[in-house]
Amino acid sequence: MNKVKDFKQVPHQFLPMYKRMLLCVTSATPKEVVETAVRLCFKETKVQVLHVVHLLNDFVRKEVSKEFSWIIDTFKKAGIKCDLEIVESTDVKNAIISFAKKNSSDVIVTGVIPRKGLLGFFSESISDYVVKNAPCTVILVRKAGQLA
Repeated sequence: MNKVKDFKQVPHQFLPMYKRMLLCVTSATPKEVVETAVRLCFKETKVQVLHVVHLLNDFVRKEVSKEFSWIIDTFKKAGIKCDLEIVESTDVKNAIISFAKKNSSDVIVTGVIPRKGLLGFFSESISDYVVKNAPCTVILVRKAGQLA
């Protein structure tokens, strides 16, 4: 089986149709992750953009909404319904899995941050955990030129 390196090369009719997409974002999420998520959507896809914070209050909610407004705008420009969901949790990995289960997500899209050195060798990344425990398909997006 060949790996698809760029979804732009795949005709849209050959991509699976997802009804409920969960896009996990952080302040470090590159635009390539969002662009890939948009390309995987149809007009009927309901997208939930999830950001997990350790402490949620009105100030944090307002700041997070401002920080990720460009993502919401990107989906709206493509004609895709999108909502920003902010969840409070000290356990990001489980918060993502719980949210996906609770909302019956068909697919989770997230970026990959390479882990280096001893920390990378001995600890499991959030994306690794999501792949192993997700109740649905998971698509990991690596920024072009980023080492695996």
